[in-house]
Amino acid sequence: MIALDDVSKRYPNGTYALQDVDLRVAPGEFVFLVGSSGAGKSTLIRLLIREELTTTGRVVVDHDDVAKLRGGGIPRLRRKVGVVFQDFKLLPTRTVAENVAFALLVTGRGGRAAREETDRVLALVGLDHRRDHFPRELSGGEQQRTSIARALVNRPRILIADEPTGNLDPVTSWEIIKLLVRVNELGTTLVIATHNADIVNALRRRVVALDHGRIVRDEREGMYAA
Repeated sequence: MIALDDVSKRYPNGTYALQDVDLRVAPGEFVFLVGSSGAGKSTLIRLLIREELTTTGRVVVDHDDVAKLRGGGIPRLRRKVGVVFQDFKLLPTRTVAENVAFALLVTGRGGRAAREETDRVLALVGLDHRRDHFPRELSGGEQQRTSIARALVNRPRILIADEPTGNLDPVTSWEIIKLLVRVNELGTTLVIATHNADIVNALRRRVVALDHGRIVRDEREGMYAA
């Protein structure tokens, strides 16, 4: 599902964000990506969705060599890979339902199909009763659930969550993680970048640890000492 082969990312100032990274993620896996700030987690995520390109090496996502995508290939990739951010990135002047449906509208899907898909994911994340509310009227957890619904509305094969609990209190964080576990159980490959050692250590899933741009540990049922 995801393959990185000897990947390095070097910025113009000479700084390496990633060095000699080899990684495989199988369909349906649940992977925690851990490491301190500056370890390379966010860079790796940007490479997966082609917001950046490697300096050397190859990134393959669901059979697509990311660097070789042209034209419509890039939007197609981003429909297959849903992304959830720490700061939600919701449109403040649109309702919950409109924020979710927007991800369909930009791909040319509207009308009844968009309404049905929006209804489906709002029910999945438990927000069908808040569909007509605006982001400012929602709690932090509800905003993140909206963000997750938007990421899932295109039925992506992969969901990437970049510090999805970073702005949430501990109770709400667990609610969001339980939702993401449910998404994974439904068959979606899940990669979560996080600093939250409590969540990583409680779930005991695969842990890939980065340090100064290198993978220093890759363990099934791993732990994380933050």
